[in-house]
Amino acid sequence: MARKVRYGLKNTKYAIWDSTNNTYGELKNLPWAVALSLSTEGGDGSDFYADDGICFSFAGTNGGYSGDLELSNLPDVARQDLLNEILDEVTGVQFETTDSEPPEFALITEMQTDEGPIAFAFYNCKASRPEISANTKNDNPDVDTESLPLRIASRSFVYGGATKRFVQGHIQKTSSNTAQYTAFFEAVVTPGAAESGLSA
Repeated sequence: MARKVRYGLKNTKYAIWDSTNNTYGELKNLPWAVALSLSTEGGDGSDFYADDGICFSFAGTNGGYSGDLELSNLPDVARQDLLNEILDEVTGVQFETTDSEPPEFALITEMQTDEGPIAFAFYNCKASRPEISANTKNDNPDVDTESLPLRIASRSFVYGGATKRFVQGHIQKTSSNTAQYTAFFEAVVTPGAAESGLSA
């Protein structure tokens, strides 16, 4: 049966991409997710007209996504992993630097639908610094959240004997795929994993 509605956001995790070994590291929890808002990137398709009709149609390009992951708070360990902030063990101070390139990572998250939960994996993410804001406490205090800007591109995997570029994958939980669905949150499930073919 087709999904009609989608709602909720939980079980958000990330895994850093290891470009030396062409694999992902351990999946780590990214708690306190509030909202995920992503816009598509890439060109739209277009048509070429001749003889008063469409002569040829050009397909659009898939440039991935860009957007924000809103969290009630971005944990310090995630800041170290995703933004390359440095924790000074002597002073206990965590520093933001200007000379460190944020790593690429996979982002996993789960949403609900009228047909049950659905999980998504975005394979090539990069994060930027969230803005900092705070408000004075009043009689009805609002919770300040942080929005982590994301740029999601594609990653190459060997699939079906050929190298293809993948942006995301998703799995809808059913009564017959409980094991596969559970495995989706234990390690990054990549296209062509059964073929043992993975390329940068």
